[in-house]
Amino acid sequence: MDKIILGLIVGIGGIALIAALSLISGTLLWLFWPYAMAAFPGLVKSGTLAAELSWWTSVALSFVCAILVKSSQTNTNN
Repeated sequence: MDKIILGLIVGIGGIALIAALSLISGTLLWLFWPYAMAAFPGLVKSGTLAAELSWWTSVALSFVCAILVKSSQTNTNN
């Protein structure tokens, strides 16, 4: 029973951590997106790239990237 509760706590904590990091990184993405898109005026003008993103879209994009692209660690302990 203790392992189940510990597993739930760790799982909920992991989800909360991903959500918090997505909020922070999504806000940064939202702030810097227009400046980054200034490097691609032709793609923005043709509509291939959006000139601006909504805050919620930026957070959702960060959330999806956090889930799909995970960091990997190599343990070298013997």
